[in-house]
Amino acid sequence: MILRGSFEPGTTLSQTGLAKQLCVGLTPLREALRMLQQEGLIVAEPNKRPRLPNFDPDGIDTNFAEVILLASLAAAVSVPKLTEEDISVMRSALKEADLAAERGDLDGWMAADERFHSGSFLYVGPQLNRLLKRAYDEHQFYVRFMRSREDVPWSKVHGDHESILDACAAREGDLAARLIARQIASHGITLLAHVMPEKDPRMIRAAMQLIVHKPDLVFPRRATRA
Repeated sequence: MILRGSFEPGTTLSQTGLAKQLCVGLTPLREALRMLQQEGLIVAEPNKRPRLPNFDPDGIDTNFAEVILLASLAAAVSVPKLTEEDISVMRSALKEADLAAERGDLDGWMAADERFHSGSFLYVGPQLNRLLKRAYDEHQFYVRFMRSREDVPWSKVHGDHESILDACAAREGDLAARLIARQIASHGITLLAHVMPEKDPRMIRAAMQLIVHKPDLVFPRRATRA
C-alpha cells in the first residue's frame, strides 16, 4: 500500500484502523510495522503513532546516493554474467513498461520497471541483494511520487532504459553501471528540485563522482618509469 502511493508522505497510521482494513490482528500488524520501520518505509517514535516519512530533502539525497552506489556496483558485477534468456526477460519487461505508459497505468509501469532493473542485478549474491532491496524499497516510494506527477517524461525514461538494455546486451558492466547511476541521479535531482529547489544534492553528486572516477580510486595510476 505504501509503495502503491495509498498514503501521502507524512501520513499518520492507525494500527486499529489498519488491522480492520487488512483483516489481521494487532500482533502481526505490529510485527509488519516493525519490519517496515527497519526498511525505512515508516517512522516509529516512542509514544507516537507510526507515520510515513516526510519528504525530507536530506533523506532523499542520502537514499538516492545510496541506491546509486549499490545499484552501480550490482550492475558492474552482474551484467557481464547475464545470459541471452536474462536479456530477453529484460526486453520483455521494457515492452510491458512501454505499454503501461501508453495506458497511463502507473501500477503496471512500476511493476515492469522493477522487473527490468532487477534483471541487471541477478548475479550479485544474497548479501548485496539484501542491501540493495532495503534501499530500493524506500527509493520506489520516491519514484512513484515523481511518476504520478509526471515530473519525468515517459519518453525520457524510455530512452534511458533502451540505453541500459543495450549495455546489458553487450555485457558491458561498467557502462551499464554508469547509465543506471546517471538515471537514478537525474530522478533524485528532479525530485529534490520539486521538494526544495534551493537544496544542493551534494550526496548524489558525490556518489556520481565516485562512479565516474572509480577506476582511478580503486587502482591508482603508477608513475611511468623512464
